[in-house]
Amino acid sequence: MSSHNTRDVTPDDFGPDDVPSYSSRHSRAEANTEAFPSAMSPNEPTEQFLRADPAPDELLAQTEHISEASYATPEPTVSYSSVSHETAAIDREPAYIAPADPLYEETTVVSAPVAAVEPVAEAESATPVGRGTMDFGLLLLRLVFGGYLVLSSLMTFFRLGNSAGIGGLESEFANYPFGNGLAIVIPTLELAAGVFLILGLITPVAAAVAVAVTGFTALHTITASGLGWNPLYWDASIWLPIVLFAVALTVQFTGPGFYGVDAGRTWARRPLASSWIWLLVGLAAAVAMWWFGTELNPFTSESLPTPTTS
Repeated sequence: MSSHNTRDVTPDDFGPDDVPSYSSRHSRAEANTEAFPSAMSPNEPTEQFLRADPAPDELLAQTEHISEASYATPEPTVSYSSVSHETAAIDREPAYIAPADPLYEETTVVSAPVAAVEPVAEAESATPVGRGTMDFGLLLLRLVFGGYLVLSSLMTFFRLGNSAGIGGLESEFANYPFGNGLAIVIPTLELAAGVFLILGLITPVAAAVAVAVTGFTALHTITASGLGWNPLYWDASIWLPIVLFAVALTVQFTGPGFYGVDAGRTWARRPLASSWIWLLVGLAAAVAMWWFGTELNPFTSESLPTPTTS
């Protein structure tokens, strides 16, 4: 049997016009290359992929006994010569920024122990509630008592009314070693005490002066009367200095009230220590004037009167 197959293709079956002409493999590869731009960024390089279509001469040369080597696909080539895009380097990781130094300094503050705060008592109101007419009564008492002292002193200094003046007072104190001095001191103290009591100014001091002068006058009246210390024999002229002395003691303990210059003072709201202190001062002044001015003991038995029987 002949090994020649009628279906086999021989070179004689083709003419010169049947064989096409092809360029070189390198030019063919460049012609079959397509450029695919990157969708990420225009600045990134463009990748080119080679079309893997087989050449026509290879298709014609295939036979039924095509070897496995004829199916080898040419490796794709990448050409960046036709791309003129600039490449930008993108750093995907953020740059590490060191923290800035703190603008403050940490200091340790040690607080001192806080002392216990004592509760503060509510301030007393300038005009306490519930005094009623007390302040008005104290005003009348000051005006009457102070007015009497001022009027008595002015009558003595200027010989007003039926007053004998300072001369008559000196004659009254003639039996005392310092009668002339007492005749001037007594009306002077009366005038000072009366003015300050009317105004309600430094009332504890004014009341102490009034205690001293009325106390001396009361002792003088009792001693000069010759009736002694038996109140059953006293008339109105003896009781008047005693009542004035009691009024001076009353003003010393009550204070001036709120109708006076001392309205904002403690002794106007609630006199306590000042009343006792200035009371002792006034009594000491009365005793000193009597002891050093008269040099008499008003409590001796010779001065007591002898009761008369009918």
